[in-house]
Amino acid sequence: MSKHKPLILVTGAMGQLGKTLQETALEEDAFAWVFCDKEAFDICDPVATAAVFVQHKPDYCINTAAYTNVNQAEENPLLAKTVNVTAVQHLIDACNQHNTCLLHLSTDYVFDGAQAHPYVESDTPNPINVYGKTKAEGEQRVLTKAQKGYVIRTAWLYATTHGYNFYRSILSKAQAGDSLSVVNDQVGSPTTTVQLALFLIQIVKKAPPYGLYHCAGKQVLSWHAFAKQILAEHQLKVPLKATTTPNGGIQRPRFSALGTEKSIE
Repeated sequence: MSKHKPLILVTGAMGQLGKTLQETALEEDAFAWVFCDKEAFDICDPVATAAVFVQHKPDYCINTAAYTNVNQAEENPLLAKTVNVTAVQHLIDACNQHNTCLLHLSTDYVFDGAQAHPYVESDTPNPINVYGKTKAEGEQRVLTKAQKGYVIRTAWLYATTHGYNFYRSILSKAQAGDSLSVVNDQVGSPTTTVQLALFLIQIVKKAPPYGLYHCAGKQVLSWHAFAKQILAEHQLKVPLKATTTPNGGIQRPRFSALGTEKSIE
């Protein structure tokens, strides 16, 4: 009789992290995997959510689905809250009913950026825009209502080979010979989707205490410094101008690098 492989259900499977998890899953045959994109599984629909869990009975659910457009969230806060809070509650309810462990992704944007050293798990969130506020509320839902739940915060996430992100945007413009202007007064910790995917799998394997964890790149860089690094990596020489964030408009944390005081070992 074959041993049951733990089943991991991944939401938002066509996003950049979801796609990296699909690639990583090919190397992780200790698990069974089910990848669902928005068309196959709309987490905003509680009936659909319940049906997916009845069908697959997952041991783990990795929720990579989120409303992440910071600018549009200001214009449509209800939609941002629906995806980042209400839908998360649907997942929590389904996970609790099926004894499923939820791994929920969150963001450095839950912080206000007022401090000058990396934020750790014990630092108090103080979001300054709609996106950050909805993600902070979603976090709290998982931490207080999920029977088996992890919140994993990450920052400045990018895949080098797919998806729409800063890394690929800078690379594309530079390869086209465009000159670049990039802000030098927002600082964070760029994180690859590969690093985050491997971290999520380690959580599943090692089962550390439920709660909040940070996973981010070790480097603390401004967007301008990150762009400079991308150009150097690909030996591209195009004009790169340092600019400042314009006054007014949507607030973004000026310093949102993430550190950690917790180990999953």
